[in-house]
Amino acid sequence: MKLIFCIDDKNGLMFNGRRQSQDRVLRERILNLATNSRLWMSDYSSRQFTEGGNITIDNDYANKAEKDDYCFIEDGGYNFENCTEIVLYNWNRHYPSDIQFDFDLKANGYKRVSKTDFAGSSHKKITEEIYVRKDG
Repeated sequence: MKLIFCIDDKNGLMFNGRRQSQDRVLRERILNLATNSRLWMSDYSSRQFTEGGNITIDNDYANKAEKDDYCFIEDGGYNFENCTEIVLYNWNRHYPSDIQFDFDLKANGYKRVSKTDFAGSSHKKITEEIYVRKDG
């Protein structure tokens, strides 16, 4: 499976049970990325995705997603065991956070294959980084 996270400059994911930020252009980009796949997410995350797409809302997505599926992770658990690709969207800002993305990509065999900056609707610059597992 392929995991998608939105992080800040210090790898923050959430603060006080809420996402740090959201962006319309970023949501469109995620939907385009997962065009030919199923995009899994929690009920919490689905509230910001009103634009459509092949979205499956299930709070147990980490256990149900298949090999080529994407999982958009904000408030739920995740498992790197079956993960072949990780997509990070960096807000390029520092927000308060109490939950961080603390997975060492390099030490766990992931290699960055692309890095792209784009302008969002609420952020002048968002950075997309795609990592693939070397043995995946």
